[in-house]
Amino acid sequence: MNPLIRPLASFALAALFLSLSGCSNDGAAYLINGSRHAISIERKQDYFWEKQYQYAVVVSRLPDCQRKHYIQKAGAKARLELWTPGSHTYILRIGKNAYITEAQHCEGFARLDADPPGGYGEYLGTFVMKNDVFSFVPEEKVEETPASAPSPAQ
Repeated sequence: MNPLIRPLASFALAALFLSLSGCSNDGAAYLINGSRHAISIERKQDYFWEKQYQYAVVVSRLPDCQRKHYIQKAGAKARLELWTPGSHTYILRIGKNAYITEAQHCEGFARLDADPPGGYGEYLGTFVMKNDVFSFVPEEKVEETPASAPSPAQ
C-alpha cells in the first residue's frame, strides 16, 4: 500500500467525523390528546459552525393527518410560545414572527402579518432549552382562591 494513502484516508475519515459530529436534530412536543394528537417542534442544525437552527412545526392527529410546516431559522436559545385561540387552532410565536396552524386536517398554515384581532387566545406554554434539553414547558396553572372564600386559617 502506498505510504501516503493511509494518512490521507485517516484525515478524510476524521474530517467526515468532525463534519457530522457537530450537527443537531431534536424536537419537543405539546400533547393535545395523547401522543397521536400533538403539536411538535423540530429543529435542525446541519453543521456545527452554523449559528441558527431550521425550525419546523409538525401537526399530527393520527391516523387521520400529519403535516410538517417549516417556520424559520433562529438561534439555539429561541423561545417558541404556543397559544390556542380556539378549537384545533394554534399560534406559534418566535420573537416578532407568529404562525397559525390547525390540528383538525393538519393542512392550514400561514405566517401572520399582524396580531390576530381577538388576540392569541390561551397561552399553553413555551418550547425552549431547559437543562440543556429542548423541551415544551407548559404554562403553570395557578389556582386562585375567590375573594369571598374563607382562608384556611379562619
